[in-house]
Amino acid sequence: MDEAIEARARHYTSNLERMGFVNRQRGLSEAGYSYLKKQVKRDAIEALLPIDDINLILLRQMLKLKLFSSPDPEGNRTFYSPFFMAVFLLLGYKKDTVDKEAFFSIVQGLNPYLDAESREAVLSEGFSLSDTEALVCTMEKEFPEVFLSDHKLPFDVFSQHIKNGKSGAVDLLYYEFYGRLWDFRKERSEEHYNSLVKVVGENRHKLRKAFGGGRAVFDMGRKGSCSLEEFLEKNAGHPFLESEHLNQEFCAAFLRSGRADSIREYSDTTERILGATGLFRFSSLPELAYREAFSCIFGRERLVQGIFGSMTNEEYQAYEELPGCVYRSSPSLTEILRCGQEEIREITERLGEALGARGASAIQAKLRSKVSRDFAAHIAEKYPREQIIKLLPLFSDRSRDKEIQKAVNDTASVPTIYEYITGIAWYYLSGQDFDLYDSLNMTLNADFEPMIHAGGGDGDIVIQYENRVVMLEATLMNKQAQKRGEWEPVLRHSLNLKAANEEKETMTFFIADELDHNTINIWRAVAAVSLESTNSHKMVDGVAIMPFTNGELLNFLKRGIPAGQIIEAVKASFGAVPRISDVGWKEEIMGSFGKNTVS
Repeated sequence: MDEAIEARARHYTSNLERMGFVNRQRGLSEAGYSYLKKQVKRDAIEALLPIDDINLILLRQMLKLKLFSSPDPEGNRTFYSPFFMAVFLLLGYKKDTVDKEAFFSIVQGLNPYLDAESREAVLSEGFSLSDTEALVCTMEKEFPEVFLSDHKLPFDVFSQHIKNGKSGAVDLLYYEFYGRLWDFRKERSEEHYNSLVKVVGENRHKLRKAFGGGRAVFDMGRKGSCSLEEFLEKNAGHPFLESEHLNQEFCAAFLRSGRADSIREYSDTTERILGATGLFRFSSLPELAYREAFSCIFGRERLVQGIFGSMTNEEYQAYEELPGCVYRSSPSLTEILRCGQEEIREITERLGEALGARGASAIQAKLRSKVSRDFAAHIAEKYPREQIIKLLPLFSDRSRDKEIQKAVNDTASVPTIYEYITGIAWYYLSGQDFDLYDSLNMTLNADFEPMIHAGGGDGDIVIQYENRVVMLEATLMNKQAQKRGEWEPVLRHSLNLKAANEEKETMTFFIADELDHNTINIWRAVAAVSLESTNSHKMVDGVAIMPFTNGELLNFLKRGIPAGQIIEAVKASFGAVPRISDVGWKEEIMGSFGKNTVS
């Protein structure tokens, strides 16, 4: 095998291995198979949560995720669970309001190498969030020995440890800043001050990132410049100016800033992964979507025990290394938390009391109802009718894909977003008279934004009205691709939908930016013939698949034409399609050749 290709493949699939979806050799794991097939068997607690299977699979992986230390001489390892820490913070056990910066700093900044005393402090009620943030900021790596010296270091020694990693020119800048600090500390003259201010002013962004943790290294006043006397007054006590050990302070600042920069860089990824569980919201302050459920499942004691811990080498191997290990398998939530039947019953009862519901089905209905109301409120706020009218035309110009993603969710594909926006458009055409959350067959994050579209076995959007079922199949495939990619699945979905809803009228709307002439007429023709459902193998007559363009959908929305009027017009037209009743036509043709004697 080409070693370069193999190296790239391992690099690009490394996140799958970290998530437990493949093993070290990149073989598909049990958890990965569940994710790929979008199938999961829920336990009694999971069945209550109004999240879809993809959300749940990711939740399970986050529950199992542990960061391990290197083994000690006996082979034992300590671990830290970022997910348990995230839940601990948002359930309010710290009594403080958690903003995004503090949340990500703590969740990402803590690690399994924290000493026992610090661990205990972090989890204690008297240790505030600001105390924890300060601890994260001061969790230093061990200083290189050369920085214990109080003499100015030469560039060749300095640059081995204080370096950018990408640019030698930036390494020279760091050393220039270091040198001018040494000069200014030695003689606080106007000349040395101006020299220091010049290098700081011209390289403000690079230096604040490398040594200020994202903030200005020095306070230079509101206008960005001040006199020497003002500078010394504003920065009194600054370790770069006052410490007896500049080398140590300089190295410490570089290490702290590197950690802070890393936390900022990966915060977006952490937010996306946690949001993808369907349980963490980040639109304003971080919060849990189903706080009542979490409070009943995760007591303080369980979280404290789960945030930090230790494992023997044998336990670690069984958890993360061996074939069929816990991390790469697919245990349920209660199995991960080791809940017995009695505890499951107690959790269900506590949740029922919190929601004012008795029994699992009533709890499930309460949670589902709440999330549907919250989703409707989100749509009303972020996607009013006027916004949908603005967004729909953008899908006709694929050069505006980035604009669409920025307006909705930049982690979702544009075809997925199109399904989402199409569903909202029909929601407004219907006078908001159906449950949009239940109708969208896609994975949403906890902020109700689209993530992944429907799997191949289901329609995109299935709307259950009182006396009829309407399915929307939305695609951005062009005319040529529609023939290959849409004819079979749209027909299959429509047949199965009609077979499964015999007591109701069913109708499918196929919505695309452009329509092929043959596609239009194929959909018309299937209404005339008897066809077989692929799920139940029932014979189905009169399947109605009505094609619309994106522009026609937009026109309906602009003119305020109600969905009911559209449905009735289509129903009347398809009802007039003459049926082909001669179902034995093939047998007649074959019979015309006489008795077939070939076996």
